[in-house]
Amino acid sequence: MHTSKDLFGVIDTITTWFEWALWLGVGAGVLTAVVGCVGTVLARQSQNSYVARNAGGLVLRGAALSLGCGVLRGLLPLLVGGTDREPSPASEPAESGGDGGLVDVLMWGALTLGGLAVAALAGWGVWSVRRRHITKRRRRQTLERSHDTVAVAYGDYLGDVLEWLDRPSLGDVSVPETATLVQALAAADDARLGDDLDRYQRAVAELRTAWQAADDHARRTGLRQLPPAERSAAEQARKLLATALDTGSGSEHERRSAYAKARKLLDGILVVPPQAVAALEDSHRLALAPKHL
Repeated sequence: MHTSKDLFGVIDTITTWFEWALWLGVGAGVLTAVVGCVGTVLARQSQNSYVARNAGGLVLRGAALSLGCGVLRGLLPLLVGGTDREPSPASEPAESGGDGGLVDVLMWGALTLGGLAVAALAGWGVWSVRRRHITKRRRRQTLERSHDTVAVAYGDYLGDVLEWLDRPSLGDVSVPETATLVQALAAADDARLGDDLDRYQRAVAELRTAWQAADDHARRTGLRQLPPAERSAAEQARKLLATALDTGSGSEHERRSAYAKARKLLDGILVVPPQAVAALEDSHRLALAPKHL
């Protein structure tokens, strides 16, 4: 009799420890699934397909572990139930534990699935927030690249005296197309400082349109807006400037002389952009004496 009681005590102890192990398995599965969801979010952010695959595997393994442990926990009464701990001849026949075991299976399975659902919802919420943040950041980066493309192109034009002489109206704010371009640049710069991406998108779209219109007009016009005599002087000045910029031909004195003659020809005809003057006189060391400025 004592041996039977001891055996039942050992079985109860093992069952209790097994229950705790299954509980830990459910918790570990849920935690693994949550870690996998977070890993998936981070992988999408960094666009790392290898990490994304591993994170997806963690989600599946965590779900399988949690669900499996939950089902086993529900089946445990069926596995150890139905055996009387202290059988007695006078006792009534024990009721079958089958119905109670099935209820346990359903209850623990439902709890496990509920835990997984909560974990999935939490992971989805984190991923959704991160996705919106990433989408907004990528949209801003795309707009900033388009904005910078126009700003850099216009800055390069103003700093290149030969490009400027090919289409001078692009640097003349009295030309309506150029005035619109300058205004669009200022509006895009201002919108870039704010958080309203829709406003920034409209400003960048208007900037690109203004740039295309002003550039096309300047290329079509060239120097044709100048009277014949001034156009001839501007064309001659361009040749002199090309000579001044050609470090492979002529001496430094000859280059300086060509630059001085070009500036003299352009005086009263066209105003050289300050950026172009700075590039010529600083980068190419063609500074004139103060009386020529």
